[in-house]
Amino acid sequence: MPSTVADRISLPRLVIFVVLGVIATAFVVATDRALTVEYISLTVLVAIFFGASIFDAVREHPLFNLASAVYTALLFGLLTIIWGPSVFILALTGLAVVGVVVELYNYRHGTSYLRVEPDNR
Repeated sequence: MPSTVADRISLPRLVIFVVLGVIATAFVVATDRALTVEYISLTVLVAIFFGASIFDAVREHPLFNLASAVYTALLFGLLTIIWGPSVFILALTGLAVVGVVVELYNYRHGTSYLRVEPDNR
């Protein structure tokens, strides 16, 4: 029996993706400020990650946790560039880079150290 689209996607993630798209579009339409490369990069990064994570096959892939950690590090890195360095953002960026190292180790060794996973009992 062929699967339906609803069986292969996450509807809540699709809703979040659409809402973020509407917010980004409203921001572009409503503002007089010129769009900078940093803001465009941030928007594209978020759109690609949320767009891809709609699909179950992407989230179930072994590299998804590593890709998610890289996305988070890039996100905080871009925020550091956009807002300027602050102790809080730099700390989050540093923690995100540590997360990338941990997820790279987890992927290479088939472990799940320091990963918060829901208890599905």
